[in-house]
Amino acid sequence: MNPQETCQKIIDQLIADGFKYQISKKDIAKAIMYLRGIDERTVQRWLKALEVFEYIIPVNPNIYKLNPIKIPNIINNLKENPQTKIM
Repeated sequence: MNPQETCQKIIDQLIADGFKYQISKKDIAKAIMYLRGIDERTVQRWLKALEVFEYIIPVNPNIYKLNPIKIPNIINNLKENPQTKIM
């Protein structure tokens, strides 16, 4: 599995968990741990990969915004159902 497919799976997990616009670093780490393992280095590596492939955009050190350009179906999801998770 290539890194972009893994990043897409992480994003799909976050969307399934109810995140559609903004997400905390802690919640991204939970999704990474669920899919890839609980090692801190693994979490940091995949967090960096999500930023490099532009799936997430940092708003501040602990909050990220999902990139609608890389995730086009998120706009339709956001219109139908607003974000249910609160940070």
